[in-house]
Amino acid sequence: MNDNFCVFLDAGHGGVSPSGQYTTAPSKQFQHQQGQFHNGSWFYEGVWNRTLVARVIQKLDILGIRYLPVYHEYVDFPLQYRVDQANWYFRNYRRGIFLSTHANASGVGARGYEIYTSPGITASDRIADAHWGHVRDLLGDRITMRTDRSDGDYDKEARFYVLTRTVMPAVLIEHLFFDNFQDAQLLMDPEIVDRFAEAQVRTIIEYVNSL
Repeated sequence: MNDNFCVFLDAGHGGVSPSGQYTTAPSKQFQHQQGQFHNGSWFYEGVWNRTLVARVIQKLDILGIRYLPVYHEYVDFPLQYRVDQANWYFRNYRRGIFLSTHANASGVGARGYEIYTSPGITASDRIADAHWGHVRDLLGDRITMRTDRSDGDYDKEARFYVLTRTVMPAVLIEHLFFDNFQDAQLLMDPEIVDRFAEAQVRTIIEYVNSL
């Protein structure tokens, strides 16, 4: 494995503090009418994001791949802090890629997985295409794969802060819609979490092997 490589891992939004407070925006949670999620019927996106990234870290530890979490255990660090931290280590420590983990919400019952890069043709497009393929291979028969093929690739494009202000290739992954009951149930399935984590690790390995 490349000794000059580091994965910068972002778990979007905040988590639950030791006092039991969910520390992020109200829009990053949803109360379902049935089912058991993070707090009874409440689904907390920030908690789920951390669950997935923790599984990615377990896999990276086994493989000996270096990584740097740019998020706090539960505090909702500002986006600028996360990006500045990754950029500093990229410039002064090791080169790498930035993976930002999220789950989506629509308010209209949408379902499915999406991956985002910044607008235009960039080095991030290759990472997004690889990751889209790994998710399809591992989960394509169980989830909806949402894409924008207008520019010939699978990713969607947006000017999200973590995509436009990072100096390394960066992607933002939306793992299903937590305000859709069927998707939320899938997100609570340990096998689904492990497969999403495996897709990230396979993407990282593929990228490193291409250097």
